[in-house]
Amino acid sequence: MKGTQLSFMKPSYSKVLHRYGFEVTLILSWIIIQCLIFCRFGIVTDFEAVKYINEAKNLLENGAVSSSNFWLYSTQIFLIAGAIKFNTGFLSVVIIQLTLNIIATYVFYKFIIKSANKATAFILTLLLICNYPFQTFNTALQTESIFFSLTIIFSCYLLQINKLTIKNCAILFLFIILIVFTRPTGLYFVPATALYLFFRFLRFLSVILKLAIILLVSVAFLFFLNMALGSGGELDFMLPFRDERIICGVPMLPYFRDIKTSENPNSIYGLLYYIMHNFDQFIRLAWLKSVAFWGLIRTYYSTGHNLFLGVYFYPLFLMLILSIPSWLKKNKYILIYSASLVIITWCSVILTCDDWHNRFFLTIVPYIYILSSPFLNKLTAKFRKNAGARNI
Repeated sequence: MKGTQLSFMKPSYSKVLHRYGFEVTLILSWIIIQCLIFCRFGIVTDFEAVKYINEAKNLLENGAVSSSNFWLYSTQIFLIAGAIKFNTGFLSVVIIQLTLNIIATYVFYKFIIKSANKATAFILTLLLICNYPFQTFNTALQTESIFFSLTIIFSCYLLQINKLTIKNCAILFLFIILIVFTRPTGLYFVPATALYLFFRFLRFLSVILKLAIILLVSVAFLFFLNMALGSGGELDFMLPFRDERIICGVPMLPYFRDIKTSENPNSIYGLLYYIMHNFDQFIRLAWLKSVAFWGLIRTYYSTGHNLFLGVYFYPLFLMLILSIPSWLKKNKYILIYSASLVIITWCSVILTCDDWHNRFFLTIVPYIYILSSPFLNKLTAKFRKNAGARNI
């Protein structure tokens, strides 16, 4: 009797694996990827990380950063400063980055499940985990890892709000502040969030009030963007146009081209002045930067690397385009938010330059996954239906 009872109580691992197979696979994949990255790169303290380590030391020694633009990277600088101050080592920063990354991955998976089937959520989350360029920042003392994670958590929270309350408005506001002071490109989430909230929750307002809100948000965004452009330090927004650099840090010309600029080029007015007075050059460079941004391929990458990028991302672009009709029918608000982020990031590259390692593109990757989910959902549903028919 006792043996029978123990046999009855013994868990059925096959049933557990069948029920939670997707989750177990995702967890194991995440662990394997992070271990591979850590074993290969260790804790990365060179390249851009040097700036944030030095600024953390400046903060501890002088109570301030070397130039005001570095306040827009405060989150990373404060974390590194805390590690130095309390002698916890840079590993403590990496642990925080990894913790935020796995939280963001979990939140992303649960969000996709609410709008698609479990198989689609599994595939897209697995793609996120196996996105090697995206994940490599988790062991680097740069701002990207925390920025990517915070924006995913924020976006998934925002897109699941059913009713605006004082509480969730306060959470959204604090989240936005944190994101903006993690990387200045966090400002892009301000207009995208405003557009989403406006169309999702404020449809009942009068036309005058709607226009007033749009004007207020636009002025606030432009004010803070103008502050960011003129925050000093190493920022020079006319440099990519003077030496026609498509990739940041890689000028196409060995000399400076004579272009017309305003007295204050590092401002919104300065950018508009440049476009209006150098339109032919601007259009030509805009096309080349767009090709670099969406094409992803680099001449300095190996053939295998470029092939991986093409095979990995180009089908997603196609699925995104084919998914647009579904979003327009079922949930145009998610389309508005995600497409806004994609377009704003793309436009920012056109107005500046693209990154050597596609970092700017990686910011919008989670939203490309989200936007491609309806078409992928149809494929997985059809596959499961056909598989079920074969088993009958």
